[in-house]
Amino acid sequence: MSKDTEGTKNKKMKRPITRSLIPKLMILILIGGMAFTTGGCKSKKKLAQEQAAQEYADKVQKAISDLQAILDDDGTMPLAEMERRLNDIKSQNLNDKKVNELIMKVEDKISKRKEALKKLEEEEQKRLAEEAERNKYNYIDDSFIEVAHAADTEVANIKIANALKLYASESVLVLIIIHREGDVVDYDKPTTIKNYLNYVKDQKKYDNKIAKVKMDDYGQITELELIKK
Repeated sequence: MSKDTEGTKNKKMKRPITRSLIPKLMILILIGGMAFTTGGCKSKKKLAQEQAAQEYADKVQKAISDLQAILDDDGTMPLAEMERRLNDIKSQNLNDKKVNELIMKVEDKISKRKEALKKLEEEEQKRLAEEAERNKYNYIDDSFIEVAHAADTEVANIKIANALKLYASESVLVLIIIHREGDVVDYDKPTTIKNYLNYVKDQKKYDNKIAKVKMDDYGQITELELIKK
């Protein structure tokens, strides 16, 4: 057999071998690609889970820090800011045991703070009302001051006569508060308005102020409470 014939035969034998290798290589490449893709997906998923876990942990830590700051506050943090922080944390629905415990404590603190502020506001309103009531009757205080500062006995008696016109009678009860603590009130010995006006005339001083006034339908005083200044 000649060399040309043998060479031609070898070429014919190589072509089928090459053709059969190509599909196998393609399959291997596809399998490798799929394995790489699957591994990459798993890595990305794991990374995303780790990031989510870290973000959650950071939120929990910040929530704990903010809640503890509210609990440690000595009264400088405004109530509105406390509620804003609390509501922001609650809206995250972290469902963490420590966070939930702190939320309950903060809610209790805010509730007590509101009650205390409400009580202070009520006390202030009461004080202002009492002050307004006393100022309303400044003219009664003025009548006593005029008697105390009268130039002489005759002038003082005239001032007393004018002052008595404010009262339903000369025997109107006058009570003088000497001590008051909450709802407990201690009074001096009761007297009448005429006797008290004469006492002011003799002492030449008036060191009380109006505490309470009762009047009849005609606007005349039927009972008077004074308190030491």
